[in-house]
Amino acid sequence: MAATLTTTSIYWCLVFTRWISLAVSASLVQTVPPNSAPVCPGGTLVLTCTADRADSAVTWRNDSGAEVQIDMNSKPRTLGSFNITNEVVDGVFVSNATNESVPAQLNGTNKPSEAVTNVTITPITDDTLLITWNTSEPCIDHYNVTINSNNTHDESRNSNNTNITINDLIIGTNYSFIIIPIDTIGREGPPSSLIQYIWNVPAQVVNISWDQVSTDTITIWWNNNEDYSTLPVPPIQYYIISVYNTLNSIIYTNNTNDTNITITGLPLTDTNYTVSIIPVNIIGYGPSATVNGMVNYFTTI
Repeated sequence: MAATLTTTSIYWCLVFTRWISLAVSASLVQTVPPNSAPVCPGGTLVLTCTADRADSAVTWRNDSGAEVQIDMNSKPRTLGSFNITNEVVDGVFVSNATNESVPAQLNGTNKPSEAVTNVTITPITDDTLLITWNTSEPCIDHYNVTINSNNTHDESRNSNNTNITINDLIIGTNYSFIIIPIDTIGREGPPSSLIQYIWNVPAQVVNISWDQVSTDTITIWWNNNEDYSTLPVPPIQYYIISVYNTLNSIIYTNNTNDTNITITGLPLTDTNYTVSIIPVNIIGYGPSATVNGMVNYFTTI
């Protein structure tokens, strides 16, 4: 029975019994990590050879021809970088070949070849964001995240997961991040592209228009700043709409998630109004934009 670790590394487990006339059932499997999991450099690898007779003997042989024989009375042996042990469990002879730190040469893997993908930034609080990403590399130990602010290197942090929380962010700062995967023996993979994010309140809304729907009803439309919409910034959560009369008193206030709102029930005592629109995101309030308008009242004769 053979266990193939790479195209050039093959380990054999040969099982013998003292009684030639008796059939022996045997198996050789990779038990650590599980057979479906990759063997990562620097990790532990265990090959397990079992025979259904306790009085069996096992010869371990590698592809260079070196071998050791072990039976139920043998002491632990060494074959190359493997420690060979044995035990009898419920009448079954079990021999394990264990490598506590698999070298890259035995594993046959190269350093990580792909950068992380699907990088997403999610604001959490007014000074904290979460960065998440994906990877297809099987033997990553951790990730190094470089943090720059206003094009100046601040620090580097490590994460054992495919995410990291960045806190103590400063309003009005242009941040950028680079994520580098590090494998189980410290080899760096390719860095991610530069990930930029501007930590700021929303920009002032633009292109405000006003339409009188009826005697006491108006509809207002606006747009987000075009430059703002193309920049990586915390998204707008809602808008605060306020209507002031000629005495500068608030006669209406409401929030909306849309870039338009219909206001009804305007008092008939005024014909001139000022409308204020304030965009809000997780960091805070953006600058107010105002528009003045006149309402015409219609009288039926």
